[in-house]
Amino acid sequence: MKSIILDTGYWIALFNPEKEIDKQEVVEFVSNLIDENNYKIIIPFPTLYEFLDSKLSRKKASKLNLQKELSKSKYDKVYDDKYREKALKTFTHNFSFNVGDISLVDEVIKEMIFDDNLRTDIIVTFDESLKNFAKSMNLEVIE
Repeated sequence: MKSIILDTGYWIALFNPEKEIDKQEVVEFVSNLIDENNYKIIIPFPTLYEFLDSKLSRKKASKLNLQKELSKSKYDKVYDDKYREKALKTFTHNFSFNVGDISLVDEVIKEMIFDDNLRTDIIVTFDESLKNFAKSMNLEVIE
């Protein structure tokens, strides 16, 4: 069974289509992929923290749709406990050397990709540095 990891940008585009018009083709493709295939869908909890901390999550309709979406049995919500220390260490190292655009959530996702037990095949992200990293790890990138 293949597994897909979803980055925060997917959730934002899914629940805010009027502001993420350019991403709707990807959202529709991924939604169909999720519904029509026997894939395991990995949801890193930090992506939910990031999404739910946005103004977008305060919309009533979005809340109801999110509850429905997250209740799908295909979704595997993965806590970051196992990854956060290494991710934070990498983040602070890169931050101290001013290495481009960095995100702690992205560092956690990278650690999840490194985890052979989680086995990630595909990533859905709109973030350039995360796309580049995923490609370097031979993941299929849906963008």
